[in-house]
Amino acid sequence: MAQYTYKVELETNTGFILDTDKLDTGTLGYLLQDVTQYVRSVSTRRGKSTLQGKFTAGQMTVVFDNRSRAFDPKYTSSPYNGSIVPRRRIIFSMGDASAPGAVVPQFTGWIDDWNLSYDVSGDSTSTAQCSDAFTILANQNVNLTGLTAETSSVRITRVLNASSVQWPSDKTQIGFGTFQIGTATYNGNALDYMQQVSDSEAAYLFINSYGEVTFSTWNYLAIASSYGSPDASFSTTPGTALPINALEVLYGTEELVNNATVSGSAGTVTVQDTTSQQTYRIASESYPSLVSSVGEMTTLGNFYITNYANPKYRISQLEVSADNPIIKSFAGPLLNGLFGFFSLDIGNVVSVEWTPNSIGSAITQKSFITGIDIDATPESCTYRFAISGEDTRDAYVSPF
Repeated sequence: MAQYTYKVELETNTGFILDTDKLDTGTLGYLLQDVTQYVRSVSTRRGKSTLQGKFTAGQMTVVFDNRSRAFDPKYTSSPYNGSIVPRRRIIFSMGDASAPGAVVPQFTGWIDDWNLSYDVSGDSTSTAQCSDAFTILANQNVNLTGLTAETSSVRITRVLNASSVQWPSDKTQIGFGTFQIGTATYNGNALDYMQQVSDSEAAYLFINSYGEVTFSTWNYLAIASSYGSPDASFSTTPGTALPINALEVLYGTEELVNNATVSGSAGTVTVQDTTSQQTYRIASESYPSLVSSVGEMTTLGNFYITNYANPKYRISQLEVSADNPIIKSFAGPLLNGLFGFFSLDIGNVVSVEWTPNSIGSAITQKSFITGIDIDATPESCTYRFAISGEDTRDAYVSPF
């Protein structure tokens, strides 16, 4: 018996939710219906693989059994007639098989395309290609004028609240920003601008598993680490933590930076590590910034040099199987969710312990999750976590 259960819910025309935020938009919000009985497989991809990378729109593919034409938009006798259209909300959740009702979202998004496939044997599938809220925000513009200097989190909230965006307030998780964003006007893509704000603080802007726009501040890892125990532990040693099926380690120059130039309206700052340059040759990177002071630009440049002036030996990815019977003893954060309702997500702090080839001493790394891929069928499920390198930033101290 599989150690897990999953559920797929689709927004359909059956019933509606009275959402007061939508009273003037012509849509009231449709109810979600459980369509799990038709699901053959689910694959999700969210996050990024490196700390310096940029979060992109998460993707999900759901393959439905369509032999009854239930997911055929041209079949008027389908129980979901009128609902097999793009831009309907869809949620994929997972949980412990011993408590099938206790499932927590792993991906919340909207359907971009329906792809139907027919075989002469009579088999038929309907595949929903889905993406998360970044795809919607990437198609919205914002015009910002008359700005005052304000923290990064306030500026991102300003964009989300703009009349041309109107992102629902209950679909956000905005942490406290620390850097002051300047007063330059902006007229353009809403997502591009929010990512510029996030990059100006070396922060994290992504969509969480509940479909919420999430902003984690400059010193998020330092704050999270200060609480002591990680949110989850993984190990290759049997019976000690969530069991690792496989892992990948990177040790090279993929993130090497020993000449960092931060530029913006406040000026230009260059921070270097000459020892690293002599050892590995010069590796330059430019970082556009929206911050309002040279002091904060210097702090940002120092962060990049401190973290990336030397190659890191780091875990880049680890794989965990939800089919492993041993996982039952340690599956709390993976299948039951943290605190009963949040599963492991991007930004969670984790500890990873492994002994390469069972030779020598164990290696332990404490870092956080930057990406999550899931491949699930009724018979098998695999999680792949992208893991950041260790982060040396400390709690931020304002230069003012």
